[in-house]
Amino acid sequence: MTKNTLLNIAILVTRLLKIILIIATIALTGLFVYAQIDEDAFTDKEIVLNANPSLTRISYLKSTVWKEDTADTEFDLKPYTFEKLNTVSLYINYFKILIIVVLIYLIIKAFETIMLSVKTLNTFSRRNAKLFRQIGVYIVFITILTSYTVLRFETGHQTITHVSLTPVIYLLSAFIMAEIFKEGENLKEENDLTI
Repeated sequence: MTKNTLLNIAILVTRLLKIILIIATIALTGLFVYAQIDEDAFTDKEIVLNANPSLTRISYLKSTVWKEDTADTEFDLKPYTFEKLNTVSLYINYFKILIIVVLIYLIIKAFETIMLSVKTLNTFSRRNAKLFRQIGVYIVFITILTSYTVLRFETGHQTITHVSLTPVIYLLSAFIMAEIFKEGENLKEENDLTI
Protein backbone atom coordinates (compact mmCIF):
# COMPACT_ATOMS: atom_id res chain seq x y z
CA MET A 1 0.00 0.00 0.00
CA THR A 2 3.05 2.24 -0.22
CA LYS A 3 1.96 3.57 -3.64
CA ASN A 4 -1.43 4.90 -2.51
CA THR A 5 -1.44 8.43 -3.97
CA LEU A 6 -4.27 9.78 -1.83
CA LEU A 7 -2.59 8.57 1.36
CA ASN A 8 0.74 10.09 0.31
CA ILE A 9 -0.97 13.41 -0.44
CA ALA A 10 -2.70 13.33 2.96
CA ILE A 11 0.63 12.70 4.70
CA LEU A 12 2.22 15.60 2.79
CA VAL A 13 -0.71 17.86 3.75
CA THR A 14 -0.31 16.99 7.45
CA ARG A 15 3.40 17.80 7.25
CA LEU A 16 2.63 21.08 5.49
CA LEU A 17 0.01 21.94 8.14
CA LYS A 18 2.55 21.29 10.90
CA ILE A 19 5.03 23.64 9.21
CA ILE A 20 2.31 26.30 8.79
CA LEU A 21 1.40 26.00 12.48
CA ILE A 22 5.04 26.43 13.50
CA ILE A 23 5.44 29.49 11.27
CA ALA A 24 2.15 30.98 12.54
CA THR A 25 3.24 30.41 16.15
CA ILE A 26 6.57 32.13 15.51
CA ALA A 27 4.76 35.04 13.81
CA LEU A 28 2.25 35.32 16.67
CA THR A 29 5.05 35.30 19.22
CA GLY A 30 6.93 37.92 17.23
CA LEU A 31 3.82 40.11 17.12
CA PHE A 32 3.29 39.60 20.85
CA VAL A 33 6.90 40.59 21.64
CA TYR A 34 6.69 43.55 19.23
CA ALA A 35 3.52 44.76 20.98
CA GLN A 36 5.36 44.60 24.31
CA ILE A 37 8.42 46.47 23.03
CA ASP A 38 6.70 49.14 20.93
CA GLU A 39 3.53 49.95 22.85
CA ASP A 40 2.72 52.92 20.61
CA ALA A 41 2.36 50.77 17.48
CA PHE A 42 -1.10 49.48 18.46
CA THR A 43 -2.18 52.30 20.78
CA ASP A 44 -5.47 53.26 19.10
CA LYS A 45 -6.32 49.84 17.67
CA GLU A 46 -9.76 48.87 18.89
CA ILE A 47 -10.31 45.30 20.07
CA VAL A 48 -13.82 43.96 19.67
CA LEU A 49 -14.83 40.36 20.30
CA ASN A 50 -17.30 38.95 17.79
CA ALA A 51 -20.16 36.55 18.41
CA ASN A 52 -21.16 34.73 15.25
CA PRO A 53 -24.05 32.42 16.06
CA SER A 54 -24.95 29.71 13.57
CA LEU A 55 -26.93 26.50 13.46
CA THR A 56 -24.19 24.54 15.23
CA ARG A 57 -23.03 27.30 17.56
CA ILE A 58 -24.66 29.29 20.35
CA SER A 59 -22.81 32.48 21.30
CA TYR A 60 -23.26 35.10 23.99
CA LEU A 61 -21.28 38.34 24.00
CA LYS A 62 -21.23 40.70 26.96
CA SER A 63 -19.45 44.05 26.97
CA THR A 64 -19.31 46.14 30.11
CA VAL A 65 -18.00 49.67 30.37
CA TRP A 66 -17.93 51.41 33.69
CA LYS A 67 -17.66 55.14 34.15
CA GLU A 68 -15.02 56.48 36.46
CA ASP A 69 -16.15 57.83 39.81
CA THR A 70 -15.04 61.41 39.23
CA ALA A 71 -17.81 63.58 37.76
CA ASP A 72 -15.50 65.86 35.76
CA THR A 73 -14.08 63.14 33.48
CA GLU A 74 -15.67 62.47 30.11
CA PHE A 75 -17.10 59.11 29.18
CA ASP A 76 -14.56 57.20 27.10
CA LEU A 77 -15.76 56.77 23.50
CA LYS A 78 -13.17 54.03 22.79
CA PRO A 79 -12.95 51.92 25.94
CA TYR A 80 -11.61 48.82 24.16
CA THR A 81 -8.30 49.92 22.66
CA PHE A 82 -5.04 48.01 22.84
CA GLU A 83 -3.39 50.58 25.11
CA LYS A 84 -6.16 50.06 27.70
CA LEU A 85 -5.92 46.26 27.59
CA ASN A 86 -4.93 44.76 30.91
CA THR A 87 -1.45 43.17 30.68
CA VAL A 88 -2.51 40.05 32.59
CA SER A 89 -5.45 39.60 30.21
CA LEU A 90 -3.10 39.93 27.23
CA TYR A 91 -0.72 37.28 28.60
CA ILE A 92 -3.51 34.88 29.53
CA ASN A 93 -5.04 35.07 26.06
CA TYR A 94 -1.64 34.73 24.37
CA PHE A 95 -0.82 31.56 26.32
CA LYS A 96 -4.34 30.23 25.73
CA ILE A 97 -3.83 30.62 21.97
CA LEU A 98 -0.40 29.01 22.28
CA ILE A 99 -1.87 25.98 24.09
CA ILE A 100 -4.59 25.64 21.43
CA VAL A 101 -1.96 25.72 18.65
CA VAL A 102 0.09 23.03 20.45
CA LEU A 103 -3.00 20.83 20.82
CA ILE A 104 -3.86 21.26 17.12
CA TYR A 105 -0.24 20.35 16.28
CA LEU A 106 -0.54 17.18 18.40
CA ILE A 107 -3.81 16.25 16.65
CA ILE A 108 -2.21 16.66 13.22
CA LYS A 109 0.84 14.67 14.35
CA ALA A 110 -1.40 11.85 15.62
CA PHE A 111 -3.27 11.77 12.29
CA GLU A 112 0.03 11.62 10.45
CA THR A 113 1.18 8.70 12.61
CA ILE A 114 -2.08 6.87 11.95
CA MET A 115 -1.79 7.43 8.19
CA LEU A 116 1.83 6.22 8.20
CA SER A 117 0.74 3.04 9.98
CA VAL A 118 -2.01 2.53 7.39
CA LYS A 119 0.60 3.02 4.66
CA THR A 120 2.76 0.26 6.18
CA LEU A 121 -0.29 -2.04 6.57
CA ASN A 122 -0.36 -1.78 10.38
CA THR A 123 -3.81 -0.25 10.29
CA PHE A 124 -5.62 -2.01 13.11
CA SER A 125 -3.37 -1.67 16.11
CA ARG A 126 -3.84 -0.69 19.72
CA ARG A 127 -1.50 2.21 19.08
CA ASN A 128 -3.89 3.71 16.51
CA ALA A 129 -6.83 3.22 18.87
CA LYS A 130 -4.85 5.00 21.59
CA LEU A 131 -4.00 7.84 19.18
CA PHE A 132 -7.68 8.34 18.31
CA ARG A 133 -8.51 8.51 22.03
CA GLN A 134 -5.75 11.10 22.50
CA ILE A 135 -7.21 13.11 19.63
CA GLY A 136 -10.58 13.01 21.40
CA VAL A 137 -9.01 14.27 24.64
CA TYR A 138 -7.20 17.07 22.77
CA ILE A 139 -10.51 18.11 21.19
CA VAL A 140 -12.09 18.29 24.66
CA PHE A 141 -9.33 20.64 25.86
CA ILE A 142 -9.56 22.79 22.73
CA THR A 143 -13.34 23.05 23.16
CA ILE A 144 -12.96 24.13 26.77
CA LEU A 145 -10.28 26.70 25.94
CA THR A 146 -12.17 28.22 23.01
CA SER A 147 -15.60 28.32 24.64
CA TYR A 148 -14.86 31.25 26.96
CA THR A 149 -12.82 34.40 26.33
CA VAL A 150 -12.41 37.44 28.56
CA LEU A 151 -10.58 40.64 27.68
CA ARG A 152 -10.17 43.06 30.59
CA PHE A 153 -9.53 46.75 29.96
CA GLU A 154 -8.94 49.73 32.22
CA THR A 155 -12.53 50.91 31.86
CA GLY A 156 -14.42 47.68 31.22
CA HIS A 157 -14.29 44.16 29.90
CA GLN A 158 -15.58 41.97 27.08
CA THR A 159 -16.70 38.41 27.61
CA ILE A 160 -17.73 35.92 24.97
CA THR A 161 -19.12 32.48 25.69
CA HIS A 162 -20.08 30.03 23.02
CA VAL A 163 -20.95 26.39 22.78
CA SER A 164 -20.49 24.65 19.46
CA LEU A 165 -21.75 21.27 18.32
CA THR A 166 -18.96 20.80 15.79
CA PRO A 167 -16.29 19.76 18.35
CA VAL A 168 -18.78 17.32 19.85
CA ILE A 169 -19.15 15.67 16.44
CA TYR A 170 -15.34 15.51 16.07
CA LEU A 171 -15.04 14.13 19.60
CA LEU A 172 -17.59 11.39 18.98
CA SER A 173 -15.94 10.54 15.66
CA ALA A 174 -12.52 10.22 17.32
CA PHE A 175 -13.81 7.92 20.07
CA ILE A 176 -15.84 5.83 17.57
CA MET A 177 -12.74 5.45 15.38
CA ALA A 178 -10.76 4.39 18.47
CA GLU A 179 -13.28 1.64 19.14
CA ILE A 180 -13.32 0.57 15.49
CA PHE A 181 -9.52 0.28 15.44
CA LYS A 182 -9.56 -1.59 18.77
CA GLU A 183 -12.13 -4.08 17.45
CA GLY A 184 -10.16 -4.38 14.21
CA GLU A 185 -7.08 -5.34 16.25
CA ASN A 186 -9.12 -7.96 18.14
CA LEU A 187 -10.45 -9.43 14.88
CA LYS A 188 -6.95 -9.46 13.41
CA GLU A 189 -5.61 -11.35 16.46
CA GLU A 190 -8.46 -13.88 16.25
CA ASN A 191 -7.82 -14.33 12.54
CA ASP A 192 -4.10 -14.89 13.15
CA LEU A 193 -4.90 -17.54 15.79
CA THR A 194 -7.22 -19.46 13.49
CA ILE A 195 -4.60 -19.69 10.72
